[in-house]
Formats: sequence, structure tokens, C-alpha cells
Amino acid sequence: MRLHTCYSSAYAPPCVPTLARLAIAARELDRLNLVDLHEPTALSAAELTGLHEETYLSAFLLGREPLASSQGIAWSPQLRDATLAMLGGQLEAARHALRHGLAMNLARGFHHAVWARGSGFCPLNGLALVALRLPQHRIFVIDCDEHGGNGTEEYAARLPNLHAASIFGTRFGCMGGPRSLAREVRVPRDGFQAYRAALRDIANLLAEQRPDLVLYQAGADCHVDDPKSRVRLTTRRFVERDLQVLRMLRSLDLPTVIIAAGGYQSAAAVAQLNIATVRCALHVQRKEWPFARGPAVP
Repeated sequence: MRLHTCYSSAYAPPCVPTLARLAIAARELDRLNLVDLHEPTALSAAELTGLHEETYLSAFLLGREPLASSQGIAWSPQLRDATLAMLGGQLEAARHALRHGLAMNLARGFHHAVWARGSGFCPLNGLALVALRLPQHRIFVIDCDEHGGNGTEEYAARLPNLHAASIFGTRFGCMGGPRSLAREVRVPRDGFQAYRAALRDIANLLAEQRPDLVLYQAGADCHVDDPKSRVRLTTRRFVERDLQVLRMLRSLDLPTVIIAAGGYQSAAAVAQLNIATVRCALHVQRKEWPFARGPAVP
């Protein structure tokens, strides 16, 4: 049993260090026979229409500064092409999950991008993209990154089929709002029970709203050894987090896309956490993830 995973070498250009490390995770997951790697078709410029303000979108695609580098990574054609490849993987993974129940996009750099610009190493919002391109589906984002998903929160107020719930240690402007739940949890201060309680709040929302698809941001940067972490999950708690989220989603029969999200330890350490997330998904999956029962996928 292996996890359907979207990944391309285009995701990990050597000249962009924050993305280059994805290649290590992909190689290790493949070596361990945990994933079926599928190379997605990169998104075209036309398919991005409406995702961001037109001036910003044009600046990012063409490399016009200063907007092109507003996400905090110096713009390059390789960064643009990596972003378009990861966005293509996002839609492919979403469509696979809607048909078969579960998929992964081994990508990062989505949830901080806002309507008018990039932000926090995220050039384009690949979470909002799914809601925009699948408007007949109700999309729910569970964001367990160290940093609050401020960009997704902004889009939840713009897109009626998008709901976001974020558990974080660093707020990053994520305050809660229309169709958006925000929970700050720092385990050394609040205890892991507070984290579990936040996940139960999300479970209640899911049971109430019954979305067609869940996007799970399985952030590795909230691990205790990550230099940016304030959540400070031990490896054991990190695994407990993933198991609780994934068991909750399976129990509710909700098609799910797992996204690797952030991580700032060594590439090898982040890869091991990504591997732990995949192992949790396969453990919960066991015989078969329930199929989607919603509308047909275009």
C-alpha cells in the first residue's frame, strides 16, 4: 500500500534552497516504497486567472519587481516554474482525492499568499486555488503549520466555498473571521490537551459542515527542534497530531489531500517528519480510505 503523491523535480530547483530540500523527502519516501510518485502538469498562466490581483499575478509571472519577490524569496524563472508545477500538483491531488479518498502533494509555499501579493515564502495561494477551480465543491483547510494561515483566512472571506481552520504557535496575522477558525496553542505553555481541544473544535466544524474535500497542511515547522517553532511538538506529539487529524477525517468519510507545508530544520530532519506523516496516513488508511460521495469531479 502506497500513498498517491504528486511530485516533480521541478518542485525542487537547486537554486531555491527552501524548495530544493523537497527532493530529499521525495527520494526517501520513494526509497522506502511509501508513495506512488506522479509528475503533474504545471499550471498554465490562463488557469491562474482570478486567483490573485491581476497586477501582482502579472508581476510574478514576468518577474517584475518589487512585487515579483514580495513573498520573501528572490524571484527567478525557476521559482516561478516550481510554483506552477506545485499548483498543478495541488489540483491533480485534489481531483485524485475526490475520486479515491486520499492523496498527497509534496509541496510547500501556499498559505501566506494574499490576494494582492505573495507573503511568507508563499508566492501564490495553492489552497485558495482548489476552491477557485472547483467552485461546485466545499473545501475545508486544516492548517497545522507553525504559522497561522493568514492568506487562506483572507480567501475564506472572499470565496463562499472555502473554510479555513488554523492551529499555530505564531499568529502571522491569522485572527479568525468569516469561515475561518484561528487557535494559538503553545504546548509548553498550554499543554497538549489544548492542542487536542483545538482539533476537537475543528472536528465539530467538519461534522457540521460536511465539506467535499479537506486540505491538510501537515506543517513540520511546529516540531520542537525547528528553529521557528513556538508550538514545540515533540516527535511523539507530532505523530499524535497527524493520527488524530487523519483518523478524524476518515471517520467522517472526508476526501483528503495532505500537503507537506513548512519546515526549517535540516532537510534530512524535515524529510523524516514528512515520512512520519505519510506513515500515519497509511496506518489510518489500512484497507481503503472511503470514497468521495459528492458531485462528480470535472
